[in-house]
Amino acid sequence: MLCSEGGAGNTEVFRKVKHIAFTALRHRWQKLLLDFLSQNLPKAKLLSFKKLKSSLYSNYNNGFYVYAKPDNISSISVAVDYVIRYTGRPAMAQSRILNYDGEFITFYYERHEDGKRIEETVHAFEFIKKLIIHIPNEHFKVIRYYGIYAKKHKHSSKIFKMLSQTQIEIRQQLRKWRLSIELSFGYDPAKCSCGNFMIFFKLVIPQKHTIASTSPPIV
Repeated sequence: MLCSEGGAGNTEVFRKVKHIAFTALRHRWQKLLLDFLSQNLPKAKLLSFKKLKSSLYSNYNNGFYVYAKPDNISSISVAVDYVIRYTGRPAMAQSRILNYDGEFITFYYERHEDGKRIEETVHAFEFIKKLIIHIPNEHFKVIRYYGIYAKKHKHSSKIFKMLSQTQIEIRQQLRKWRLSIELSFGYDPAKCSCGNFMIFFKLVIPQKHTIASTSPPIV
């Protein structure tokens, strides 16, 4: 999660908050999570959950753990690259796998609490089970925008854009599938083996409608 250091105020478009208390963050996360569970559990389970909820508040009087230690993020581009690593890459880098003997896999990870390297050996099936829980469901949106980052925020028209119109247009061009494939894989998907270029002619959507182009295809 990437959060702004501040938010919309009652009289200001954006009010900067220089410090977010770690203890307050833990308590807030604890309350929001337990309240959410209380509101969404079946009525038959609410009574037993209330007892569990009370014990959790007693046993974890410092709140639930939140990993919010400062990282070495020196610029906006570094922050964006850091976030993209988690949205566009696998849950675990292949370099973390130390050994595979055909049945068991040895890998390592860094423990968030103290940064210590932990090595673990598990069966291949158990390892796969740990990985596939990170695969999002079909059509699940990996990136979501809320608050001031949302497109339809009440102050959207008053916020200054950090990119010029020229930069925005260039980025829009880069999002096009043909150019994206060429930049990623080094070939033009619209170029035929005969040397000519294919031109979009027609897109057929079953049981809906057809989008036609005025240009005929090159054969």
